[in-house]
Order: sequence, then structure tokens, then C-alpha cells
Amino acid sequence: MTELEDLRRELNSIDDGIAALFARRNEIVREVGLYKKHSGFPLNDPDRENAVTERIKSMLPPLSAGFAAPLMKTLFGFSKEIQKRVGGNYFVIGKKLPHSWSPEIYLPLGLDYGIKELPDEEAVKEFVLSRGFDGINVTIPYKQTVIPLLDFVSDEAREVGAVNTVVNKDGKLYGYNTDVGGMKAAIAAAGIDPKGKVAAVFGGNGGTAHTARYVLASMGAKRILTVSRTGAVNYDNVYDYPIELIVNATPVGMYPDICASPADPAKFPALQGVFDAVYNPLRTVLVEKALRQNVPAANGLYMLVEQGRLAFELFTGTETDKSVTRYLVNAIAAAKTDIVLTGMPGSGKTSVGKALAELTGRKFVDIDDEIVKAEGRSIPEIFAAEGEEYFRAAERRAVSAAAAENGIVIATGGGTVTDESNRRALKRNGFAVYIRRDLKELSSEGRPLSQSRGTEALYNERKGIYESFCDLAVDNVDVAKTAELIAKTDFKRI
Repeated sequence: MTELEDLRRELNSIDDGIAALFARRNEIVREVGLYKKHSGFPLNDPDRENAVTERIKSMLPPLSAGFAAPLMKTLFGFSKEIQKRVGGNYFVIGKKLPHSWSPEIYLPLGLDYGIKELPDEEAVKEFVLSRGFDGINVTIPYKQTVIPLLDFVSDEAREVGAVNTVVNKDGKLYGYNTDVGGMKAAIAAAGIDPKGKVAAVFGGNGGTAHTARYVLASMGAKRILTVSRTGAVNYDNVYDYPIELIVNATPVGMYPDICASPADPAKFPALQGVFDAVYNPLRTVLVEKALRQNVPAANGLYMLVEQGRLAFELFTGTETDKSVTRYLVNAIAAAKTDIVLTGMPGSGKTSVGKALAELTGRKFVDIDDEIVKAEGRSIPEIFAAEGEEYFRAAERRAVSAAAAENGIVIATGGGTVTDESNRRALKRNGFAVYIRRDLKELSSEGRPLSQSRGTEALYNERKGIYESFCDLAVDNVDVAKTAELIAKTDFKRI
């Protein structure tokens, strides 16, 4: 039995290696497909396939050689499917898309996918009617604009009054609304049940608001209120209603204005759920406040990815497993999460941060350095001339700018996270790592507060904040090893 287990362990190891090689092979196949597409090479090359099959067969012993032909036929079949996907032209269209995450859904699935910013409805009409695409996703503010341009609109999309997915089938344009399926799945995944509840949709008559109302009705909401700035139910009197569920279908709270929120969850005593269609930042003010009240809440990333998976099926005519959505959500969240390093002055946050940024291919931002750049003078000079209060205000500005970015490494100053507004801003996109170091190793040179108050006194003041704020604590005894340890962490924020 032991011998069998050993053999199976070896097989498992080999299978793991095959899986890694298979994934890498498919990545290269996609690159080959892109090269063929843009250089005019034919997709199929039967002579090369036969030559490769014969070469592989000649390398194998008799037990395996007989399987060479079916094995390579299967692999070449996969290659053709991948190159077929990359042979199409797919886009997301919208008015302003400088930070769209849509490509990060479709590129891992093999599509050649790009971004098209279209300045007005006339440009949308020209692009859509050119039919120079195989499929497009449509985002703000054109989900209603495209409808009269299409040859066919699904019943669901027509009822919702918004199209977010268009497929070109032999020159005919077919419109769908995969946002519906995406939002339903996201609300359910967050553990929110609209059935029998009074819901408030913030967003007036926008395309996402139309989708939200349709989804809530289909999921059994008892009453659905539309909240707008000037409507009967507005941002001022909405607190007078017995709201149990909030859906934010506006861009309020979206990057770069990540400190905004359409409502204060604390003012709804009956609140039982919050869904925010905004996905950047990963944790909006609305979601954060709801979670602090122990109210189930989620951002729009799951919706974004799930609607993308459904659109991919329409684009390609293939079926995908729902596990694809969770995989992509996790991958995107991890890539977009900031790694925020906190700890005492001199604990090595900057050194570890630079090593971590290089290791992970991320941008590195040092809050103290940003303050120095903005002020044009050193931190000791700022303290000496202006005092700590002035410095903290400059620090808050630097934190606000850094916290709005995605997927970067941020080294904070020793006192940065003592400010509650800084802590909240950094947690919008951030995973906090507390860098610990022996107090005897901490230098006070160039650090005004360490010199004036003493390292041990500062540590005693801040230790509890560092510990409560962090998602991970590590001891820094070696910069490279500490950076490697952090890099291996699952630091997604949702």
C-alpha cells in the first residue's frame, strides 16, 4: 500500500507539471494566434502538425508512441480553438474608459479584446453600424443609445431598456443584457436576499439603474424605490423610508473620487443588505460602512466578471463553468489590491516595499517621499518650520492620492495609520502588512517624533493601532525574505 501511495504521489507531481506546461503552451499558442492574425499567416498548417506529430512519436518508447497521434491531434484542436478566439475583434465601448477592467476578464479567456472610447452618440452610431467587430460590451452612457442600431434585441434587454452586449452574427447585430445575470449572481454571492424587502435604487434612469430595478423585481423585492437628486424620492428624504436593501447604480464613490458615497447606511435602521455596482475601489465607502454595521455588502466586481463570462458565451458560442467567474474575481482582486506596509519608523517599510515592488512588478509609492516632493523640503524641515499638524495634513493628501491607485505597493510613514481617515482610505483598495522589527534596531535619524518622544514611547502609543489595522504581521529580519513572504500571500481585498 505504501508503494502504491508513493507511485500515486509521483503521478500527482507529474500531472501538476503537465498542467503547468499545458497552461504555458496555451499562452504561447495565443501569442502565435495574434502574430498570425496581424501578419496575415494562415491559421492552419497541416504539414507542420504532421511533422510535429512524427517528431513526438519518434521520441517516445513503444508504450507511449502509439498515443502520439491522438495526443497531438487533441492538442492541435485546442490550439485551433484558442487561435479562433483570438482571431476575432472584441471591444468595450464607452465615453471615458481610462481605467476599464474589462480586458482583464476577456484576455485570460483568449479573446483579442480592446477599449474604444467614443466621445458622443454620433461616434457610437458610426462605430456600431460599421460592424467592424465580432462582439462589443457597452458601458456608460451608451447602453440605451445602441438599441435602435441593432437588428435584434433580446426580450430581457428590451424589457430592461438597456443593452450591454452586442454580437455580430454574419453582419446582423444582436443585443443582449448580461448585466442582469451578473447582478443577480453578485447579489446572491454576497448573501443578500431581496425577497419581500423594500429596496432603494440610487441612479435615476441610468442603464444600470434600469437593470437593478428589473433584477430586484425578478428576485421578489416587495417595493422598489428609485432615488435621484431631484425626484420624489431623493438623496435628502430617502432616510424617511423603511429601506431594507440599497443598490447603488451610480458612479458615486468610483475612482478617482473614492471618498464619496451616495448614502449613509447608518441612517437606515432596517437595512439588511447593500450592493454597490462600483468595483473601483474594491471597497467603496458605502460598502465599508455597511460592513462595519455587520450588514451584508458587496461591490460590483463579481457582477462585472459574471456578466463578462455570460457575454463571452454569447461572443464565442461556447459554454463556461461558473467557477470561471470566481477564479477571475480572485485573480483581478489580487492584482488590483494595494499592498500597504505599516510599522514603526525605521522598521524597513521602504526597503521591503522596494524589494516587494520589484518582485511583483508593481509600482512603489513611499508616502514620506511623496510629501517631500510636494513640499520641496525634507520632513525634519517641515516639522521644524510648520509643526506636526501641518505635516499630517500634507500626509493625508499624499495618502488620498496613493490610496486611489490600484495594484501598487505603498510604504506609509510611522504615524500615517494613527489617523482614522488615512486608515479608511488605505483600506479602500489595500491589504495592510505590519512590518515588525526589534526596537533596538530602529534608527531615529531624520525622524523628528522618534527623537522628541523616544522610540519606545512611540511604539507603545501605536502598537495597538498597527495590530488592529493590519491584515498580516511579519517580522523583518531580512528584507529579501520578508518581501518574498508577503508576495506569496493571498492579499485580495474582497
